[in-house]
Amino acid sequence: MIRDATKEDYPAIEGHAKRFWEETYHYKQGLPYEDGSAILYMDIAYNQGLLFVSEVDGKVVGFTAGAAAPLLGNSSTMSGSEIAWWVDPAYRNSSEGLDLLRALEKGAKELGCSYWNMVSMQSSMPEYIERVYKKMGYEHSETTYQKDIN
Repeated sequence: MIRDATKEDYPAIEGHAKRFWEETYHYKQGLPYEDGSAILYMDIAYNQGLLFVSEVDGKVVGFTAGAAAPLLGNSSTMSGSEIAWWVDPAYRNSSEGLDLLRALEKGAKELGCSYWNMVSMQSSMPEYIERVYKKMGYEHSETTYQKDIN
């Protein structure tokens, strides 16, 4: 079941965020997860109505979070982006992930967004995620490059 997240879900979401972090470039470069780090992002998404969880048998098995703002070049048009989209690997062969994405899109539309952006990490099933996005009508728009400038 997909539902709006509540603040009571924050501990479970953070547990998943920590597992999500282990798939990131930063973690693979040696940057550990700091407990509490995801709360700022949960609050941003929660306050905009863009924080959702997947619950199976009373247990949160995944979450998605997003944020929205006016477009840089057209402030009368809202656009949003995924902050995180994570489903426990044991539930990835179910509809939970796609249902979370659909909930995020619906929430963004209700918020007034005309555009929605999703991310694909090179370290986490990029070919599969690309197929999912294309099947759902997403077009490749930008590519991100990252550099450690420390």
